Amino acid sequence: MIKNNLKVKDGVSLIIPVLNEEKTLLTIIEKCSAQTVVEQLVIVNDGSTDNTKNILNKISKKNYTTPLITILHHKHNMGKGAAIKTGLSQVLSKYVMVQDADLEYSPDEIKYLFEAAEKTKNGIVFGTRSHYKRRGYLLAQIGNCYLNKMFNLLFRYHLTDSYTCYKLIPRIVWNKLNLRSNGFEIDSELIAQLGMNHYLISEVPISYSPRKYSEGKKIKWYDLFKATVVAIKIRIYNRCI
Repeated sequence: MIKNNLKVKDGVSLIIPVLNEEKTLLTIIEKCSAQTVVEQLVIVNDGSTDNTKNILNKISKKNYTTPLITILHHKHNMGKGAAIKTGLSQVLSKYVMVQDADLEYSPDEIKYLFEAAEKTKNGIVFGTRSHYKRRGYLLAQIGNCYLNKMFNLLFRYHLTDSYTCYKLIPRIVWNKLNLRSNGFEIDSELIAQLGMNHYLISEVPISYSPRKYSEGKKIKWYDLFKATVVAIKIRIYNRCI
């Protein structure tokens, strides 16, 4: 881990969970680092078994400060949610967002979420892929449509893309939520807790370049079931901040 005493301003900290992403890791770091609103990258290696750890070790020796790069390692794979929670312990900026280590989402569009957040009451903005032509697998689209309807019904939202990776949220809000999930269901827990606490969510359109499962896509159909269980439990038992 890179340690420092630098004071980060009012931009964005990106949490980047990484699991066996040696092919795209350097590219995504370069693209994220080029964004003027991005002040910090918190890269969490979630027990990768490929060359990811060696790549990150080389980066850590360079001691970047613009943006600040913080690198952490899990000894074993613990799940995307666990990686996000680990990253949250190190973020410093006003806003925090998760950035996948693949190239499905374009860091060039982070500024649009940031600009929208600065104009909203809660500063919570999701990037929606609903209007973009390349939406990925048909079954994935059906699953996301189902999740949208579930969250909208349970929490009175009007989301068009609930399971988007791009969720820009103020750090102070992330810290209040006290998330518990370790897997992909952390997105469901996040939305459910925001809903139970009556946070407004704005959306801005983003592009999307879906990758295939053969290329390393990891979310599976059983994650849909987990997301449903988490959301319903939070709604029924009224678990909020």
